[in-house]
Amino acid sequence: MKHGILKTFLWLVVLWLPGCAPVATTAPTQEISPTTQPPGGVQYHPLNTLTTLPEIDVIIRAVAGGDPQDLRNLFAYTEIACMTVNALGGPPPCRENEAEGTVVEVLPSLGPEGSFLRKDEAQNFPGLNVTGLYAVYRVPDAAFSDPSYPAGEYAIVYVSDSAAPEVVLQARNGKIVRIDYVFGYPESNELLPKGVTEFLLEPVSK
Repeated sequence: MKHGILKTFLWLVVLWLPGCAPVATTAPTQEISPTTQPPGGVQYHPLNTLTTLPEIDVIIRAVAGGDPQDLRNLFAYTEIACMTVNALGGPPPCRENEAEGTVVEVLPSLGPEGSFLRKDEAQNFPGLNVTGLYAVYRVPDAAFSDPSYPAGEYAIVYVSDSAAPEVVLQARNGKIVRIDYVFGYPESNELLPKGVTEFLLEPVSK
């Protein structure tokens, strides 16, 4: 029951994001310069700021381009057995017509709790409406990772407006393996977890 409520909440958050702020559609560029400051005075890079790593830049271009299909094409789904009784943070729940243990393909999301986007539901994913690119870093070994919620090798951190959660794309081999929604920033200071030592793109101000 809790998982169903959470999944509904996270989908409302995701579906609501397109109404927040327009996504930049200019051509990608290597130029790195801070834009205006969002609430709280935190500076960020333009959405089309690239790194030196092509497998990350392909994701940055997809977000900056604003076409949800380009982003959906970069989803790397996790194959995992569903459960009829789902514990908090556990595998995805089975549908009514699925027996427990049925292997399903999902894209995990983490917010206050966890949720999953089924592959056959991905066409409903509206994309990300974010304001700027905050940082790109190598995910530290101590970062949370689970068979149901795999961490990426790199994390691409995006800033939203004050009313929406920040977005972190966990990426591996040029694909998105998990989407994290960070609430309460900048007060919570959670966009850069402990243990980060290597950046592909540093924050404008840390």
